Amino acid sequence: MNLKTKINELKKNGITVLPNILSKKECENYILIFEKIIKKLSKSKKNVFSTCQFIDNPFRHEKKLVKLIYRKQLDKIFSNLLDKDYVLIDSVAVNRKLRPDLKEGKRCVSGGNWHVDSRYLNNKRLEKGFGYVAITMFNDWTNDNSATLFVPKSHNRRDRPNRNGNYPCKPLLGKAGSIAIFDTGLWHKAGEASKSNRWGVFNYYGPWFMKPYFDFPKMMGHKFARQISKPLRKLLHYNSIPPINELEIAKKLIKNN
Repeated sequence: MNLKTKINELKKNGITVLPNILSKKECENYILIFEKIIKKLSKSKKNVFSTCQFIDNPFRHEKKLVKLIYRKQLDKIFSNLLDKDYVLIDSVAVNRKLRPDLKEGKRCVSGGNWHVDSRYLNNKRLEKGFGYVAITMFNDWTNDNSATLFVPKSHNRRDRPNRNGNYPCKPLLGKAGSIAIFDTGLWHKAGEASKSNRWGVFNYYGPWFMKPYFDFPKMMGHKFARQISKPLRKLLHYNSIPPINELEIAKKLIKNN
């Protein structure tokens, strides 16, 4: 796999797919973990839906899932496109499967309309290349199991998509074990839920100074930080905690120059 080619595809098309990152057996084992978490959450009636099962911060529920936020191939790509200090902004495991054994939850299921994962200032989207989403596929993503839809090269636009618009689009397809990467400015939406599994972990990455969706250091604790690798500590913002005030030495704010 030529990573330079993948980087050029991302810049030009806003999306690329890295095949064969995980083995079939690894995918099957991860799915078992996701299903175990869903079973536990269903008893507490949190974040579990009959049309879409999702797990915010999956590594909070099972610490070994933290491995899914770092890959050497991704590190080389994001170090090139962002910088070496890029961080994780959000992580969620999603399965868009119709599950009659589950009830609808209280939280609204998002992603079913056209949207971007970037941000807008004064009604103008931030420039392309500000952030990227990496989706690890644990099942084959096909036309029949709710594959994500996207509008090719829409990352070049800076206006807002009509949430219910009719756009020429393509399905995001790939074999289990693949990782798809797309620019957060790419217009996309989730496919309709089906009767088949379509597990994926969506990891959102951005520059080191971007605020994450959750306070990972407080969530996981400093004992956890000592148990993981340096790249993972960096991704989870342990290197970018600002000092309380000007009297505190800024040891917690580490930036490579």
